[in-house]
Amino acid sequence: MLKKLERMLFGNNQNIKYYTLNGILFTLVTVLSKGYAIKFLDRLGGDDIHYSLFNALPGFIAIFTTIPGILMIQRGKSKRKTLGIFFYISRFMPLLLAAVPFLDKKIQPIVFVLIYGLMNFPESISATSLQDYTGDIFLPHERADALSVRNQMSQIAQLTISILVGFILSLSSVNRTVIIMYQVFIVLSFLIGLKEINYMYKLDPIEKDDIKIRRKVPKLKKSLRAIFSHREYVGFLACSLLFHFGWQMGWPLFNSYQIKYLGANEMWLTIINVLSSLFMVLSFPIWKKIIKKRDYKFTIAFATFGMGLTPILYALSGNLVMLTLMQSATGFFTAGTTVAILGSLLAVCPDEYRTMSVAVHATLTSVTLAIAPLIGTYIQEIIHIQGALYVTSALRLLGSAVFIYRFMRSLKNSHTSKTERKNK
Repeated sequence: MLKKLERMLFGNNQNIKYYTLNGILFTLVTVLSKGYAIKFLDRLGGDDIHYSLFNALPGFIAIFTTIPGILMIQRGKSKRKTLGIFFYISRFMPLLLAAVPFLDKKIQPIVFVLIYGLMNFPESISATSLQDYTGDIFLPHERADALSVRNQMSQIAQLTISILVGFILSLSSVNRTVIIMYQVFIVLSFLIGLKEINYMYKLDPIEKDDIKIRRKVPKLKKSLRAIFSHREYVGFLACSLLFHFGWQMGWPLFNSYQIKYLGANEMWLTIINVLSSLFMVLSFPIWKKIIKKRDYKFTIAFATFGMGLTPILYALSGNLVMLTLMQSATGFFTAGTTVAILGSLLAVCPDEYRTMSVAVHATLTSVTLAIAPLIGTYIQEIIHIQGALYVTSALRLLGSAVFIYRFMRSLKNSHTSKTERKNK
């Protein structure tokens, strides 16, 4: 029975199997160590400025670490082993968060935020490298299937673990008891992370024409010159950065709106996250079909437009029940954006410089991450939370508009090429 289910989900592709299992355990680790981190911070006495730093500091750290880390992985004897070292470090660091409640109460919020930000040093490198490694282990026509299956099964895992964690956290209303629960979850996430890394080690690079793919490691200056002269990549990068700015600007606003304005506790956060995850699970197969039928350019334009409407839906939600019902749309379009962003990035990267192309994209989106949440909070202080959400929506829709323009331009170029071929 189990083997039949494996064949149905993964076919005969062992890489898809281990890639998916790695994704499932990655999700469990993330939920247990970071899923309720913002509420953990709130219980330690965090306020709006801590929420902003919580969202912005990881991006600031990643700006200075992603490209050097990627170069280190590229130049190592084994990309997989060096990648594993960064994963081990990233799984250990949340244990430091679990130690924060033992510190003086006055410094707990800022120390928590600083550790959370520093965690992004190994995480940004390992996550970016795994994105690049996806190109090593799957052929282009396999990537949509691999990304869809991994994301779908990961969301099912998130759904399950979120319900369980939310139920356990709701058993007590005593602040100290809930904090101890958070500490236990973080230790558990470390143990699960060890198995997650084991599955990553089982992923094998593809073989093409019976020759294992090996890339030379070009010099940094040559790599940067090459990728920034690649028009398709630069066009995608510009669109992505504009959209990411609006996307990331809303993160502290959503946290603040849910917790401070609508009074969400752990149980409500669980319900909101579970419903969003459920609709993501249901929609991944739909997005896979859209990608295969209409390609990545159409898909990312459509998905980002839907995400542009999300802050408006938040602003219109006057209570937690209404906000929860809005998660159907949020989950649907987030699923599409998640799959389409990575697939689009891999599709436009110059193959010889793919690792550096992915690293540059990650670094520049980290720049927006370091700035956007702080700007979101600043706007919130000036024009209140609803106004800030509308501004965020406008910026997201502007980002989507450039993706739509990119898609329309590709249609025009395709039509021109067909006409030229007919005339010949």
